[in-house]
Amino acid sequence: MKCPGCGIESDGRFCSSCGTPLRGQSHCASCGTKLAAGARFCTGCGEATDGRRSNLSLPWMVAGAAILTAIFIILLPVIRGDAPRPAPPFAGSTSATADAGQPPPLAGTPREQADRLFNRIMQEQSAGNIDQARFFTPMATQAYQAAEPLDADGLYHLSLIQAVAQDYPAAIATANRILDAAPTHLLGLAALAEAAAASGDSAAAVIAWTTFLDNLATERAKPLTEYTDHTPILSTYEETARAMTGRQ
Repeated sequence: MKCPGCGIESDGRFCSSCGTPLRGQSHCASCGTKLAAGARFCTGCGEATDGRRSNLSLPWMVAGAAILTAIFIILLPVIRGDAPRPAPPFAGSTSATADAGQPPPLAGTPREQADRLFNRIMQEQSAGNIDQARFFTPMATQAYQAAEPLDADGLYHLSLIQAVAQDYPAAIATANRILDAAPTHLLGLAALAEAAAASGDSAAAVIAWTTFLDNLATERAKPLTEYTDHTPILSTYEETARAMTGRQ
């Protein structure tokens, strides 16, 4: 008979020229599809007539092995327990050279984390990066809320953060929390005056700045930690108060 592989006339079970089977299986052992004489692979499922799987599946097997290897490499640090942890909501850095958009590292108490975010916001604002400063305000606000109850210094920080976020009613309400406990507190008065002025209430701002100047000497004589920590800004506030009230 004529060999289906090379076309040479041959006898026996295999072609004497190319070795192609001349009397192979009549049906595929895998799917039952009828096989042509001399067929080496089933046209139905690709199974080799000698029972070996077709090499057509080899690329998929190689690809599958590569994917499994990649997954294993990715998961290996997790399995070993040394995978990097995602940054927590209140993470960040107070450095002026911190990466843009990156909050400070998680460390310390909720109040310490909140203060680091406050410093970052103030640095960004001072550098003119207003959008970047506002980016951190929701995290900072949540941080201070988590650190409640807040002292006067913490409330002052929170009020300034709310003002940066342009939530002036909240900034005014927070400043008044300071003044409810200490009506002549310089940082509370300054925060109230600035938030009022930013909201368009210049009359309330002038009243707050006037009260600030009336009590400046007495308040600065008090050994309050927040006054010591914010000495430079108190001098700036004094200049603003005198400019706004016309008092020299």
